Amino acid sequence: MKHTLLLLSLLISIFTFGQQTQPEKIKINAGLEFRIVPYFFTKTDGAYISNYAYTKNVSKHLSGNSVNVEIEYFFLKSTTIGIAQSFRYDQLYTDLPINNRPDYSVTSPKMRFIADTDIQLKHYFPLKKPNQYIIANLGYSFMNNNTSFTVNEVLERDINGYPIFGRSGEIDWQFQAYKIGIGYKYKKIEATVGAYLAEKHSFEGYTSSGFAVPFLKLNYNITKF
Repeated sequence: MKHTLLLLSLLISIFTFGQQTQPEKIKINAGLEFRIVPYFFTKTDGAYISNYAYTKNVSKHLSGNSVNVEIEYFFLKSTTIGIAQSFRYDQLYTDLPINNRPDYSVTSPKMRFIADTDIQLKHYFPLKKPNQYIIANLGYSFMNNNTSFTVNEVLERDINGYPIFGRSGEIDWQFQAYKIGIGYKYKKIEATVGAYLAEKHSFEGYTSSGFAVPFLKLNYNITKF
């Protein structure tokens, strides 16, 4: 929360300089977001911990398509502050036999509705042609909401590798990320490209010093009042 307040204070100070306020105006957008395979800046070997009774594909989990809704408030002439909420139905993990023997039988992936919330600022730079703008988009995102689940972990095995002692625990893949983007607006249609930049985080055995998730977002302005 501290990072969010500092970021918003800085951005508001920058965008406020040289602008004039206007009567309040609210805009509601809806659209699709396409997330590309993330880039991990550095990482350790291994995609999952074998002592957990599940397996996963982190790159697949973080990429994919989502539906999003945005509410923007024009607190300055060409600048908005708003909230964007996205939803996707994605693979969370796949069951793995607890003994971790080579077993390549097909198992059903565990799917989940996952939500992401962005607090963001947008500035619309008008172009010479009417109804056309360049968009600068900055924000702070609360990612991977509704990703907590309970899993079994093996703590001790016998000489043959079979588990003799274990425990259950909760795993939560929530994380926070900075959001940067640049876009183009024509009449009611917006297209934005950018990335979510996350600091150091561990997906239970897939540890990195940070990663970036590139995205392409297409929005349509439903209404404005």
